[in-house]
Amino acid sequence: MKTVGVIAGAGRVPVIGVRAAQAKGWRVFAIALAAGPQAGDPMDGRCNEPACEALRAAGAECETMTVGEYSRIVAAFLERGVREIYVLGKLPKTALYCESLDGAARDVLANRAGQGDHALIEAFVSDLARRGLVVRLQSELFVDQLVPPGFAAGRSLSPREEADMRYGYMVARRLADVADAGQTVVVKDGIVLALEAAEGTDATIRRGGQLGGPGSVVVKVKGRRGIDFELPAVGLETLATVAEAQAGVLAVEAGRTLLLERDDVLKRVAELGIALVAVTGDDAV
Repeated sequence: MKTVGVIAGAGRVPVIGVRAAQAKGWRVFAIALAAGPQAGDPMDGRCNEPACEALRAAGAECETMTVGEYSRIVAAFLERGVREIYVLGKLPKTALYCESLDGAARDVLANRAGQGDHALIEAFVSDLARRGLVVRLQSELFVDQLVPPGFAAGRSLSPREEADMRYGYMVARRLADVADAGQTVVVKDGIVLALEAAEGTDATIRRGGQLGGPGSVVVKVKGRRGIDFELPAVGLETLATVAEAQAGVLAVEAGRTLLLERDDVLKRVAELGIALVAVTGDDAV
């Protein structure tokens, strides 16, 4: 039986991915990543043993390692006969600034070509391939779970929300293209309340809610150049953050966003009274 590897960040996506891999008849060996010595980081060591427990409960073999133990991570996969891996869950870029990065990880960072998320991802993907590990596309694992063009769930948008969504998509798309990174934008009444940086999507949504109060519009897009080794995902955790921020609309990019736990998400969208919609290039201002 084929064994695939999973590099597991925070959130529900790794568990869902393990189940999807098992449905294909594969064994799974997962490594749950701890961020290293950064107090307060959502990926610090305090939350990774529970993550490994959840992955084991889903049927995977699992070990916890730190982001900086790059050589050890590669060796663990190869020792188990793993040749293909998936990167699943939230992996904050701030983890790469911890002081515990091993020499191999530092070499990859130092030798990457260019700036931005795409260059960073490609550097590690290329190095892993050189070491005998192929990083597979998430879209291959989550078949039929991409948000299609024209998708809409929940209530209809008001004219003001429609205008904010179009404006937010234009801002997010341009920033994502310039920064070569995924981008979340929170807008209300034509005013940008929050833009995503290294803190991640959830923190950006919360900040927008704190600044703008109820009724904001959240738009999430993926970097244009990025290959689909990692895709933005919408699930129950995302909706919980949107509800916490009291946002009224969540707009995600069609064909480049995963919709996980679909039935539960659609039910929760209706309960919250929000709108979940797909956007494309036609929706820009």
